[in-house]
Amino acid sequence: MIGRKKREDNLWKIEYIDTIYKVYDWDKNLTGYFFPNYNVDLDKYHDNSDPNGKNDASLPDHEIEENIIEQMIKEKKNVRGGNLMLPMVKLNLLDHSEGIHLDYVISSLEENTQRTRKWKQWIHDNRQQFRIFGNSIYTAREDRNILSIVLGIDLSIVLDEKEIRKELKPLLDKLHQDELI
Repeated sequence: MIGRKKREDNLWKIEYIDTIYKVYDWDKNLTGYFFPNYNVDLDKYHDNSDPNGKNDASLPDHEIEENIIEQMIKEKKNVRGGNLMLPMVKLNLLDHSEGIHLDYVISSLEENTQRTRKWKQWIHDNRQQFRIFGNSIYTAREDRNILSIVLGIDLSIVLDEKEIRKELKPLLDKLHQDELI
């Protein structure tokens, strides 16, 4: 029983890389990405810049933003919400060098329609509990056959791997329990 509790506590791993947090499952498979809402205000930053050049105001805005985000992470700042990107469906219909049988196409589309409806119902049933305020669908960059869903989440989150894991764990556990991830 103790071993099981420890395993359940370690189902998810969060790893920070270049302004985003990668989400891994218990087998170290990449499960998704979490994008915190950093809400960097560059106008405010430029208004407070040192006219004597003692800061990085001369850098391009994207570099300034990255520097601000890195500082926020070092200081374990609290941010409001973010976006969780997860795989939703795998089409298996694109990028075939030979033709695909019509029955296979119909079967794949029907299965994926059913899974997409399951996602829609899940969001409807769980949006309040997990503070999901929106969603969007994208084609995955790594595989055009995968459609990813991005869930907008309204949580108060500390920019720390362990804290983000703690906040996302109930949502990830429920998605796993309901066989969506």
